[in-house]
Amino acid sequence: MQLDDIAEDILEEYGIDMLELLTWPGEVQQEYFLIGHSTETTHNQSLEDLDEEQDSETDTQAAARESETTLDEYTDVGDPDKTDTADPDETGSENPDEPNGEDPDENAGESSSAISSEQPVSSGDDGKPDTRAQRIKEIVDDHFEGEIGTQICTIDLAPLGEMPVPTSRLLQPTNLSFDPVETSQKAATVELVKTLNEDRISFIHQCLLEPAGSSKSHDFLVTARLAPFGTGHGIVTEADLEKHLAADNQYRISEYVPGPATDNWALPIKPHRRYADQQSTHPSKLEQLDEMSLRDGSIEEVAVGCPDYRALLAGRVHNDDRYEQLFGAYGRIPISKADLPHFFTAVPAYFEVSSFGQLTTTDEPEITTEELGSESPGTRQSYGLELPGDTTAVTDDSDEESDRHKELVNKRIEFLLRHGHEIVAVDQDVIDVDIPDHDPTTTQYLDGESRPDIVSKTDGVVHFHEIEVANKTKPAALITNLARAAYHGHQVHIVTETRAEAKSKLWTTNPEAKEGPVSMPFKDTDEEWTVLYTQRKAVHRAADDVWYLLPRELSEATWRLTPDDRLQLVGPDGSILAEGDAEQSVDAFEYNTPRVRKEGDEWVLESASGEVLRRRSTKGAAASGYSFVRKPLVPTRFEYLENTTVEFQSNNGFTIFEKPPLWEQPQQSASIRYEEASKAFVELVTVEREGAEIPIPELRRRFKAWYTEQTDLKEPNETWFGRALRAYFEVDATDDHNKTLVDRRFRFSEGLVSPDLSFIEDEG
Repeated sequence: MQLDDIAEDILEEYGIDMLELLTWPGEVQQEYFLIGHSTETTHNQSLEDLDEEQDSETDTQAAARESETTLDEYTDVGDPDKTDTADPDETGSENPDEPNGEDPDENAGESSSAISSEQPVSSGDDGKPDTRAQRIKEIVDDHFEGEIGTQICTIDLAPLGEMPVPTSRLLQPTNLSFDPVETSQKAATVELVKTLNEDRISFIHQCLLEPAGSSKSHDFLVTARLAPFGTGHGIVTEADLEKHLAADNQYRISEYVPGPATDNWALPIKPHRRYADQQSTHPSKLEQLDEMSLRDGSIEEVAVGCPDYRALLAGRVHNDDRYEQLFGAYGRIPISKADLPHFFTAVPAYFEVSSFGQLTTTDEPEITTEELGSESPGTRQSYGLELPGDTTAVTDDSDEESDRHKELVNKRIEFLLRHGHEIVAVDQDVIDVDIPDHDPTTTQYLDGESRPDIVSKTDGVVHFHEIEVANKTKPAALITNLARAAYHGHQVHIVTETRAEAKSKLWTTNPEAKEGPVSMPFKDTDEEWTVLYTQRKAVHRAADDVWYLLPRELSEATWRLTPDDRLQLVGPDGSILAEGDAEQSVDAFEYNTPRVRKEGDEWVLESASGEVLRRRSTKGAAASGYSFVRKPLVPTRFEYLENTTVEFQSNNGFTIFEKPPLWEQPQQSASIRYEEASKAFVELVTVEREGAEIPIPELRRRFKAWYTEQTDLKEPNETWFGRALRAYFEVDATDDHNKTLVDRRFRFSEGLVSPDLSFIEDEG
């Protein structure tokens, strides 16, 4: 399972400056974590200051990581490979290596990474919302398109223990490079995981990936470490240190990398110790490096990997100049994109017994998930569900109804039968109600896929029943149902579980907010335009398989409808990204936006100008980091109060929700009620437009139907209506027989029918 494309896309995300892949053998499977490190969501303390204080901290304090994301892979045989994407607690980098034999003096002060050499740790505790784990989760979801589930979680490395563990760090001789995967047919991480698991060796393996500076000849800098446990050596005393140095140790990280590679366990220590033994009063450069500050440790400790083990637990680069100055090798290794599969590839592995279970001083790291989903079919694993408020580039298009929805459908059918209704059709595979005459689940009242939940008939009148369960933030589906009923000329009943939900369909609970979708089927007003809700259907030019994307800084399309019945897609700076007639499918518009298109077996991401940005094997992977342009929902009417009844469940039946509008104030005078009602109506159906006029008689005819649908109180006559309008708006009364409302225009033409409405698509 290659993660190289994923790694590239994650590092393009704002606030993710370094990516960590962490893996170890878990209780039943190999665990993988992707951890995004940031310099933006933390304090400004440098690593130098942090390390000076580290003597007073324990290693276990540095071992906790927060806001992780885990992954569950499903293989061809249905086995899971639990992988994890995550957000870190700490990260950093120190003095970078100068790649490819460049003279450090010529590049004094210049880092070979895009990250500052004084990168602080990323604790994410500065009060700002940390979305890195969620964004990593979305990128992984986009790339694997359902093959992998994801979890956001927290990992704790403290159970690994405080005792220093020999850790090998991958080193690369200067001016040399690894053998590419294409020629060696081996990926370093895959070989490492397979070999250690075959030998039942518990271990923790870490890869840290940083983007290189734009002026560099390489693409990334990688730091790779391996800490094997239970191999007969832990570093407690000086004798332990000497024993490790003298031994021919197994499970060195360089063993698994094809091509020229070494590691700190192979460093020639003795030739450099003699400089320290001389105890010169004028120490040479080598002596100074040999006796560096206590934070880096002696050269023996560097060779054993004690500083690297501490850095591994903390998620830090911790680059030591001695690797290059004494041994001519990079510890922070420059690599090209072609080398990424060596380090960012995951291989499934499953166990009957945990390899950590045989250890006495070390336990497996702990994983705490934020929220668990249901058990995955054919596996022993469960995967995380998206949390409230989550957003993704591609929404779930599943039409499968929830158990609560099915239960409410059954209760509604029972209620209708008790009240003499004939059940004509039910848009559900199975119902728990016995209907002797026929099976309504096999009957389609309307053609196509867009159908009411229940169709009933009584006294010759057809009724549509729409069951609304847990749909508080996506009114587009409800508005489509309302428009469908109005289009076919039938009564529609909106059915909810609670009174509060019923109220939200008709009115919002906040008096200062906009109305509910029944009484206002659009989102907002933007100056002179009407801002629409969006559907879940994405804009797609089927002829050449092109899918349009929003600019990267946008996550939701802003479509507005003009009084001239034109649709406009608006960019972040107010520019028009696409425009066309409201009764034309938006698929046919011309778009000045990024896009993904199919080219052979690949999907290509292009900028708005046509520049190729990336090529990936799936559409989701190519579009990762961008949001698809969703189609607008063009309402057919200004409101859907007429022929609409909102009901909620109560006891064994349903109660009609009756809540008067805010302007209905029986205790106030009729003139005040007329003024407030007129104001609400004019703001609902019109927008400002300088120089425009609307005849008062036409406005009053529309007002009368709207007013009487909501209240039994007396409506204003033509004279009172004109007076009420003057309380808030300008009225031209120079012609007593042709009074007009000035500087206002109807939002759009009622009766618009967009071919992108699902029930119109079914007919077309």
